[in-house]
Amino acid sequence: MIQDILNKIRHECDVILMVADARSPGSIFPFRTYRGNKVILIINKIDLCTDSEINGMREKYRNAILMSAKTRKGKGHLLHTLIWIAKEKKHLIRVGVIGVPNVGKSSIINLLRGKRSARTSPTPGETKGLQWVKLKKDILLYDSPGVFIRDVKEQALARVSTIAAEKMKDPESAAVKLLEHLIGIRGRKHIAAHYEIQLDEGDDEFVILEKIATRNGMLLKGGELDVNRAAKRIIHDWQTGKI
Repeated sequence: MIQDILNKIRHECDVILMVADARSPGSIFPFRTYRGNKVILIINKIDLCTDSEINGMREKYRNAILMSAKTRKGKGHLLHTLIWIAKEKKHLIRVGVIGVPNVGKSSIINLLRGKRSARTSPTPGETKGLQWVKLKKDILLYDSPGVFIRDVKEQALARVSTIAAEKMKDPESAAVKLLEHLIGIRGRKHIAAHYEIQLDEGDDEFVILEKIATRNGMLLKGGELDVNRAAKRIIHDWQTGKI
């Protein structure tokens, strides 16, 4: 099903918008184009990044369009780019929108058209089916369901919001990987402040999970800490843009 959709986009669309999450822009996947497909990299959710991180992305991804569907930043840049391509080709263009779930594909389409033409949800993978969305008289957008890359570990998928925490076999390991990533880009103080916990110098990611569970009264029967629940909380906070 997924491969069929990608093949359909490759063969029917003139322009392909490849959407990535600004918190993990390297999550973009290999996508083989067809004939003269023009690929535009969209890095969405920059509102969740610091100015330093955004400047770094501008330097590394020079041809990408940095956007925030939430704050509407980048809308004009993308819209004018599509209009320019349509004028250059002198015919109606079909635009395919691809990316892993929950990177904001439908939100970008809604932003461009100005109305909720495609339903959005913070739950990974919820957008279903395929639909054409008329952007301008000479521009049609094709909203695709999220792409799932089967051979990628859940720990990596959690970073780009591909699997809902409730469906993970091992959310604790995924949360540990996510904490490592967050500490690397934001620092331990950011984690401590967000979850209102006190971190000591030697606290590793597993201890941080335990402290989050303690702080929020997450207990199993018998008084044991429910670290699994704390892990799901962290993953959910990441997927909904709270951290």
